[in-house]
Amino acid sequence: MHGTTNVVRPARGFTARLGLVLAMAAGSLSGVAGAAWSSPSDPIVVIGGIDAHQSSLDAMTVALRAQGFRAFPMQLSGRPPGVAPIPESAQAVADKVAEVRKETGSSRVSLVGHSMGGLAARHYLKFLGGQGQVSTYVSVGTPHRGEWLGVLCAVLSQGCRDLLPTSTFIRRLNEGPPIPRPVDAFHIYSDQGTGEKRPLAGATNIRIQSFCPGRTVSHADELVDRAVQELVTSALQTGAPATNCPQR
Repeated sequence: MHGTTNVVRPARGFTARLGLVLAMAAGSLSGVAGAAWSSPSDPIVVIGGIDAHQSSLDAMTVALRAQGFRAFPMQLSGRPPGVAPIPESAQAVADKVAEVRKETGSSRVSLVGHSMGGLAARHYLKFLGGQGQVSTYVSVGTPHRGEWLGVLCAVLSQGCRDLLPTSTFIRRLNEGPPIPRPVDAFHIYSDQGTGEKRPLAGATNIRIQSFCPGRTVSHADELVDRAVQELVTSALQTGAPATNCPQR
């Protein structure tokens, strides 16, 4: 496996494709260090992004289950998913975590959030008591400082307005420590993204192409890309992201 020297670690331990956002808008018109690493005993909640395809969520869920994790996918609030205010989606994350903890009997879960799903998960961690129920947080392709492509659907969606870099939601989310202790955090991003390439302070920031030079991973394909799946599962298992860069 490729070494972890390609990873940017903290001192302490979304972009959406244009076509995806436009499709969502059209659809709307009609309608760090501190906690232990995750283990297969810790259930994982996989959170989709705006207008997420269920098949992409299922692909990451299957990859996690293949490594022994109990993984549970979920969509954001609204129709299509993610058009609701992001704090509303964060409450849906809180409800899903409570459901999974009750079903599995686990005291803690880990979160894998793609794109806007990573923002909803962070809001849950910071403002809805999630830091006491989550061991590890992994964002994939999440624009932690916002994403200007949100203007394409802002007229139709509060979720898109929350996504803008100048929004009250983004400002509040980034006030103070981005990730509350004792949650361990990872941020995985692709060269093909825009807002997602901004690092997340306090997290281990992982550039996919540092492990797999020349690999093209579009934002919409991040959850189905096998190298990304390996980076996510290895981060959850050991805290040392790694991948063999398998072919698709």
